[in-house]
Amino acid sequence: YLSLIRKDLKTICRRASSTCVGREKLVILGVGWGGFRIAREIDKEKYDVAIISPRNHFLFTPLLPSTAVGTLEFRCVQEPIRTIKKITYYHAAAEEVDFNSKTVSCVSVYGKGAANTQENFTVEYDKLVIGVGTKSNTFGIQGIQTDEENVIHNPSGTNKHNLFFLKQLEHARAVRNRIIECFERAASPFTSEEEKQRLLTFLIVGGGPTSIEFASELYDLLHNDVVRWYPELADQCQIIVVEAGKSLLGAFSKTLSAYVEKKFAKRNIKTMVGESVAEVRDHTLILKSGKQLPYGACVWSTGNKELDFVGRLDIELSNGRILTDSHLRVMKTPGVYAIGDCAVISGNPLPMLAQVANQQGMYLAKVFNKGIDKPFKYVFLGSMAQLGTFDGVIDTPGTRSPKVKGIIAFLSWRAAYWTYSVSISNKILIPMYWFKSYWFGRDISKF
Repeated sequence: YLSLIRKDLKTICRRASSTCVGREKLVILGVGWGGFRIAREIDKEKYDVAIISPRNHFLFTPLLPSTAVGTLEFRCVQEPIRTIKKITYYHAAAEEVDFNSKTVSCVSVYGKGAANTQENFTVEYDKLVIGVGTKSNTFGIQGIQTDEENVIHNPSGTNKHNLFFLKQLEHARAVRNRIIECFERAASPFTSEEEKQRLLTFLIVGGGPTSIEFASELYDLLHNDVVRWYPELADQCQIIVVEAGKSLLGAFSKTLSAYVEKKFAKRNIKTMVGESVAEVRDHTLILKSGKQLPYGACVWSTGNKELDFVGRLDIELSNGRILTDSHLRVMKTPGVYAIGDCAVISGNPLPMLAQVANQQGMYLAKVFNKGIDKPFKYVFLGSMAQLGTFDGVIDTPGTRSPKVKGIIAFLSWRAAYWTYSVSISNKILIPMYWFKSYWFGRDISKF
């Protein structure tokens, strides 16, 4: 019997070995819109797929601002990587890539021993897809530093406890806790009026879609929930949006930008366009005009910057982004591809949008599965932003296309992103939380 068992085991091992040998090793760095799409759609019979990412989930970024105030809960805007079948996942950060030996050097997220020492290891590849995204841009402004690339970092993403980026789930959770903390501190009988005014001032730096949607969600929180739970504080809250450009939503049509600014003025959301930040202090923002803005919480959403990891790679870059050809192949580096915000196509720079990375992921999956040789072609699907309950704007493709605003834009925004959400469970949870927050209010627990 033992000889038969050994024989069967040898047969199984040979089959497993031959199966692995017959498949190319595809390594994906990052699990954003592009990487997640490839991992789901790649033919696992042809490729042995490995994913390396310091975060073990895909984040549905358009709904992130909603989680920062409790309109949605965190778990319904993410998809665990391990739900993708037949892949190997490394909960680690890529440190370097040796393109000659075709290996990726990684550092584990988890430390060992009392010193919490991170372990280093390497992963081999036949094909490599770099989709690591970007980090928040601080423009070298004094007083603010990004902490996003450090394996062990502040949940705010910055070097401060009350100033936050809004790119990851941990950022949204930190923002939400800080907002509630500001109200609890302001409600204390030991808090002075001056301190109370500072705590209830919420700053948003940047005038893009993320900033506008967060400001709108925060407005809904203040006027639908805070008035019930902190009635004595409701009239003392202030939202201020600081934008260096000439208008909010600068990438949208002028008609829609004007609509948003008019809507914010009606809601008493103060907009300061043409104002740049000179310095960030612990409780005050200093503008280049000399104005000082005390704050209880500040959300910083001013654009993207390349990761230090990308800068360390021995490949050709263009303004900090990995240069590729029209087939998304990294220049002069066989077997390596780059997609999403960290990459740029030579002669055809595309905006840093989720829809770009998503389409690139779909394209590469088809290239790997079917061997198609057509260049990548991006199709702009339009831009959307919601302005709180029953309001929004949609900038449709084409100069002559109608610009949609109001409740129709709001319903279209919700319908589109509900449709794009990945799993059945999230398709159930998202409308449930929308219903719950509208009829029963948002959760104001701090945890």
